[in-house]
Amino acid sequence: MKGLILHENDLSPVVVRAVVLQLVVCCTVIALTLSCTTAGAKSFSGQKTGQTPTKSLMRNYEPSSNCSVCHAYIYEQFRESMHARSYNNPLFKAEFFNILLPRAENDEDLSWEARSCIACHSPITYVQSNGNISGVMNVDQNFPGVECDFCHTINSFKGPKPGNGNYISLPNRIKLGPFKYESDHHRAYAELQTKSEVCAVCHNRTNRYGLEIISTFSEWKESQYAEKGIECQDCHMSVQGFLTKGEPLYESGAVAEATLIPPKQRAKIYTHRFPGAHSESQVRGAIQLDIQVDDLTVHPGKEIIVVVDVDNSRSGHKLPTGSAELRLLYLDFVMEVDGKTIPLTANSLNKEKYDISGEGKFDATILGNDIPGGSRVYRAICVDHTEQQTQYSFEAVNIVFDNRLQANEIRKESYTFQVPDNVGDEFYLSAKLNYLRYPSNFAKKIGVPKAKPIEIASDRKKVVLNKQP
Repeated sequence: MKGLILHENDLSPVVVRAVVLQLVVCCTVIALTLSCTTAGAKSFSGQKTGQTPTKSLMRNYEPSSNCSVCHAYIYEQFRESMHARSYNNPLFKAEFFNILLPRAENDEDLSWEARSCIACHSPITYVQSNGNISGVMNVDQNFPGVECDFCHTINSFKGPKPGNGNYISLPNRIKLGPFKYESDHHRAYAELQTKSEVCAVCHNRTNRYGLEIISTFSEWKESQYAEKGIECQDCHMSVQGFLTKGEPLYESGAVAEATLIPPKQRAKIYTHRFPGAHSESQVRGAIQLDIQVDDLTVHPGKEIIVVVDVDNSRSGHKLPTGSAELRLLYLDFVMEVDGKTIPLTANSLNKEKYDISGEGKFDATILGNDIPGGSRVYRAICVDHTEQQTQYSFEAVNIVFDNRLQANEIRKESYTFQVPDNVGDEFYLSAKLNYLRYPSNFAKKIGVPKAKPIEIASDRKKVVLNKQP
């Protein structure tokens, strides 16, 4: 290195290791610079623009492990994320390889659905194979999920709006990011990386029937969060996974470690854990419950009305969001008397009672015994062309019911019941909100482990009885 004259007595072992590591990194960058070629954009509707991606294009992407050399902390965060496990998700693999692909062999429409799925769950595989996936042998295990290099080379998307994996990722030695500073050999600012649209390319999806089956970005666009300029990254790449007093809270420090020149300290660093629907810490903090009783001193035998506030004001989209055909929340509300639990049923305004478990048209076969009877359920009901409920997104032609919590909504749930005559001096009212990623009957049907219900919010109130006439 020109101008660098070092003597072994001038250096500590730590500095020597740093110098050697930096030399390795520099050599790697030079090699990548010499080997990189210009890649053409690909429209994921099956049409081509510019050069068609081929298997050789894979050489332009780097494994995420390469990033760990300088970005060890961020890499460890990424390894914990669902982005890293998007391909190895058992639910995805079972649906995609065992159900969708076999059906798609003789159905061009389903082939399109399959390409759309793999485009987001294993995007480098998609680029490598031009969307033609016949089995697991097409997936390079060096690049199985949503890799670092893939996201950091997305510079635009095809068409008027993002969705269905219509990203344009041009593998390059220059990595695109959200920080504004003068470009160098490795990094460049890209405004798209700061916007929700970069997430929307995969977190909004319309199926072959024109049904928006994943609408997280659309939900955000219609929310107050979008109006205020609060982007997806402000929640899903912040410390807590949601806003704190209306503002995102970020980590601070340096984004790189192994450099000869100490990296710049930054007040804002995005987390790469991407907490979301698969993160218990995320869903547990997303909603709050508040039991409201007009008079906490009541008379035995009298009818009372209790309201439970289900507060989704922290969220910039519906809850549950994502795969509308699978995910659901349920509110379990009970009276606790002398160690006994008495279930209470929410007042229902829906004549088909899809909002109350155990009474819906399809619940016996779909929900089974997952949810206590009489619980309030927040969900979407998707039906196929025979008007039967389906939990395959590629079969859904319509959403006939949707009472999911809206972004920034506080839903008031009402319960009317009679206080038992023989109750003691007091009782408790207990509300628990649970999240279920998919029902057990569906897990059994496709051969995957059951999803564990997650208690994401709770509240408990003491009620004292007034036995005076």
